[in-house]
Amino acid sequence: MPRPFRWRLCIVLSVCLVSSALAYPPDPEQGQEPTLVHRGGFSLESSLGVQALNDSNIFQSSTDVQSSQIWTLAPRLLLRFEPARSRLEFRYKGDYGWYDKSSHDDYADHALQAGAYLRMGERSGLDLVASYDAAHESRGTGLSLGLEPASGAFPQDPDRYTTGQFLGRYTYGVSHARAFISLEASKERFAYQNNLALTQPFDRDESYGQATFGVRVRPKTSLELSVQALDITYDHPRASGLNLDSREYRYLLGVVWEATGATTGSVRVGGVTKKFDDPALPDYSAPNWEVAIRWSPRTYSHFTLSTRRYLAEPVDLSGDATDSAVYSLSWSHGWSSRLESKLDLSKVYWTYRFVTGERKDKSPLYSLALTYRMRWWLRWEAGVDLNARDSPLASYNYSQRIMRLGARITY
Repeated sequence: MPRPFRWRLCIVLSVCLVSSALAYPPDPEQGQEPTLVHRGGFSLESSLGVQALNDSNIFQSSTDVQSSQIWTLAPRLLLRFEPARSRLEFRYKGDYGWYDKSSHDDYADHALQAGAYLRMGERSGLDLVASYDAAHESRGTGLSLGLEPASGAFPQDPDRYTTGQFLGRYTYGVSHARAFISLEASKERFAYQNNLALTQPFDRDESYGQATFGVRVRPKTSLELSVQALDITYDHPRASGLNLDSREYRYLLGVVWEATGATTGSVRVGGVTKKFDDPALPDYSAPNWEVAIRWSPRTYSHFTLSTRRYLAEPVDLSGDATDSAVYSLSWSHGWSSRLESKLDLSKVYWTYRFVTGERKDKSPLYSLALTYRMRWWLRWEAGVDLNARDSPLASYNYSQRIMRLGARITY
């Protein structure tokens, strides 16, 4: 990172430190909404995150372990206009990073979203959302997972990609109606922008439709059935000649409850079937589920248990699907009106399917974070992440520790 920019980051952090020291006495403004402008039906919210990280294994490598200090900026912007019976929103999220010891891995990611949320009568609503992301995959992750930095196949720069999505959702049965239905359709384009010899075969279009039917069996409890069809079309066939175009059919049946005592949550279980257009690739079926349960024994203490199993597209030129399962337990606790901690314990299981077989990997992920609210517009954040991977292929194994310290300023 250029030296002048490092000095600017130091100045920003110094301003945060001075401001936080001045803010040590109780702040009468604490608790206000971080809104820069709020007039009539128009509101503007913006913030800036500044963070310093120390990554012990930036390429998630098993043998060539390299560490680096990383500096990041994360601006956020939300414009909202709320005329009668509707809401219009525009969001921007930026993520910029600079590596002290590996300038090739510097990145600038952007995410834009525009949405219109319209009420149509007393019982129905229509949501229209368009989004565009320009992002990256850090070297050693995504399509370069398991490649050693010293090998000729390791990319010289992070893989960069764009996604564009259009989504429409119609809901009938809002305002606590006995029965409700939600119809949703989406079109998404996924395209890589560099390292095309490796990445271009993964460019694709995804179209899906989803219908959800629900019945409220109690005022805050409902039974739901969701059915989804997903069509995946790749731009280019693989070098092997295999065509990975496919269709997925997914269904979930479950129960959703809101604020029942100290518990809120949802449990949905079902299955997914993937059918390939290429007769050389066998169809694949697997159970699916989505579970998220939050228990709040105190207003300032929350436990969240979540697990999810889902299918994803392959990240290997010889793969045809990735079956993933995530199990997570988190605990957030407010020690005072200013200090809050959050502990996350997770384990991820990956099953990578190939024409010739499969590979099973697993990753334990641990995270501890502390947040200190100095003022309503200034929040300090510190934490540590411990990540690892256990795979039958030695080149995929790694361990990683990330230390972070930063601040988020609302302005």
